[in-house]
Amino acid sequence: MTLLRGLDDIDWSALRHAYGSAEDVPGLLRAIADERDPSTDAVGDLDIRIYHQGGFVCDAATAALPYLLELVASPDTADRIGLLELIGQLVHEANTVSEVDPGWPDAWAAALSGLLALLDDPDATVRRELTRTLSAAASDADAIVPELRARWDGQDDAAVRLGLVLAAGELASGCSALVLPETLLWLRDLRASGDAQLRLAADIALSAAVGAQRPDLAAAIEALHGDVAVWRGVPWVGGMSPELVPFFGGGASRLLGWIAARIEDDPPARLDLCTAFIADGDADKRTGAVRIAAHLLTARRSPVERLIPHLAALSADASPAARSHAVLLLAALDEGAPDLLAARLGDDAPLSRHGDDRVSDFAAWGLAWRRDPRCVPYLMERLAGTPPTADVYDGSVFTTSAPSILYSLAPLSEHADVLLPAIRARMDDPDTGRTLARSLAEWGPAAAPAVPELVRLLDTVAAVQAATALAAIGPAAAGAAEALRRGGGSVYDGEAVLSWALFKVTGDPAPLLGAVDALSPGHGGIHLLADLGEQAAAHATRLRLLMDSRSDWTRVDAARAHHSVTGEPGAASETLCREVYELARGRYLPVRWAAVRYLAEMGPAPSQVRWALREILDSDRRHHVNSGWRAFAEDRELRTLAARLLGLSAA
Repeated sequence: MTLLRGLDDIDWSALRHAYGSAEDVPGLLRAIADERDPSTDAVGDLDIRIYHQGGFVCDAATAALPYLLELVASPDTADRIGLLELIGQLVHEANTVSEVDPGWPDAWAAALSGLLALLDDPDATVRRELTRTLSAAASDADAIVPELRARWDGQDDAAVRLGLVLAAGELASGCSALVLPETLLWLRDLRASGDAQLRLAADIALSAAVGAQRPDLAAAIEALHGDVAVWRGVPWVGGMSPELVPFFGGGASRLLGWIAARIEDDPPARLDLCTAFIADGDADKRTGAVRIAAHLLTARRSPVERLIPHLAALSADASPAARSHAVLLLAALDEGAPDLLAARLGDDAPLSRHGDDRVSDFAAWGLAWRRDPRCVPYLMERLAGTPPTADVYDGSVFTTSAPSILYSLAPLSEHADVLLPAIRARMDDPDTGRTLARSLAEWGPAAAPAVPELVRLLDTVAAVQAATALAAIGPAAAGAAEALRRGGGSVYDGEAVLSWALFKVTGDPAPLLGAVDALSPGHGGIHLLADLGEQAAAHATRLRLLMDSRSDWTRVDAARAHHSVTGEPGAASETLCREVYELARGRYLPVRWAAVRYLAEMGPAPSQVRWALREILDSDRRHHVNSGWRAFAEDRELRTLAARLLGLSAA
């Protein structure tokens, strides 16, 4: 059949998408029609323009919708599944956001009947994905749910049957009194089926339909003990690409994670689900269970006691995916046994398809922050091989990204005499040198033998890190003074960082005072004044004003500097205490960790903040901004600082 008829009759240049004019949309639609291999991702090229990351439905999406439906209905279209995913994303946005093109409702109403007709498509993979697409159309629940139920009896594909059930459950909340009662009765009857997987789907669907009803954990566990292969064809769960299975597990692991997400607000139930499979004979299920354990432990401290024995057993598991998660957790937790970590220093199992990160990197980091010298030979070997891992932040999604080597080297200044030759040998490369300089900054004077290498880095993109390390070394880096006076390569704040390092090395405040005078009000470099103390007294008024800044970092850094310059704790303490109150309420930002560090520098905790510090220590919450291993490191640091402040206040 002829596709895309009338496409050029539309004035696409008058329409807009996420990147501006939609005049490129006809070409993108034709590329989808001509595509023969979905891996070329012609649909993705269109997706990034008319859907992008969501938050709106543009007029270009409205104009494209009839053609999307036409393409997805054609058996000759290579990526029908991708098109259904795109349509589902647009429908979801249209039902949840306010910025929707006025023409979308009519375009969608005209398209819906054609989409429902695809419930009878000969291709089962299309029918499977279609159930997920339709589940997004909450405003059309009364029209869709009866069609889903009507296809139930004649449906010969088990995965489609589960999809029909799940879609009905998600749409039920949008059903009127004419459709809802029969839908709920139908789902209730299916929950009594002799098929454990169907019972699970019906139970999940009912919990979605009736907000107060949680999924039945027993039904989930029973289903998971059976053959769960059918779920690989259900788009809510799906399978895992074969190349990713060694790192994240396969279909059973995904199913466990999907079920755990359905009971996210019930940590005890998630813990029971986890422990039901964490020692299972199926490696895929063990992987899914330990991934649940990682999410539980990232959020809460209380599951540790119950999970530690399982993590210990999994640290030597035959499955690399299960083992990597277990070793990460043992490395990160205070309760992780160092001997178990030492046993994994030879574990070369990769953590991803890319790069050279290994399970052993977790073990080395876990030993390093415990200051266990057994990690030193391993780190020497890593320094001699592949360049150190870049410092990557995880955000809110739990990952098994390994810590940069800087976090393993930073606590090991006691072994500087052994490690420094290997470190210095790698500092000619600016990118590697940037990472290693950050480690040396934690060592202070112990890093003095590396001053020549740090001086060379001052003329590279690693200048800031090199200057910071020289500042930490202090007077022992006197040989770098002339290079710091000359300035160097890529240095932010103009001369301020180099001038600050020069002050730390020589004690001469003049260059730093001059550099700070040149900074604009509120500039981030104002924090450099804190080390000057009374020598920066002329800036006291300026710092006091900056303590009322709308910028969190400016406000907090100014408070620290003001206290250092004036010796007056009052206003600075109040500013910093406000950030601690927010932490006690579970409102986490990196700047608030800095506020607690600065408060700890000032001496005993003020009486008005003690309740917040106790709340931080007593809470079962894992206090963190990032995820992965950082969640545990951030929680540990905050609790250590809170305990120190309370200890100081009690002295």
